[in-house]
Amino acid sequence: MLKNIWEWFLWFTGVTDAGWSAWWGGFFSCLPLFGVFAVVWRRLKCHAPGCHQIGLHRTADGLYVLCRKHHPDVPNNLTLKHIQKSHVNAKAKKDK
Repeated sequence: MLKNIWEWFLWFTGVTDAGWSAWWGGFFSCLPLFGVFAVVWRRLKCHAPGCHQIGLHRTADGLYVLCRKHHPDVPNNLTLKHIQKSHVNAKAKKDK
């Protein structure tokens, strides 16, 4: 069983057929992409504990990114009235 897993891993990474050149040109060259995806996911993920949704809304202090479900200013049913009220409040803060 363990030998089968090891052989599959070597086949998956490209080491068995063409030697180590397939490792460097194939699987290993994709590792930086996995790192980029991890950083982007970490940056965009909702900061609420246990939530794995994409967060598009920043808190008022700008430190946290939250999803629509966890952000206090985004209602469940977004309406034009709410958007206009938010716009007026933001302009009033900016003018001070």
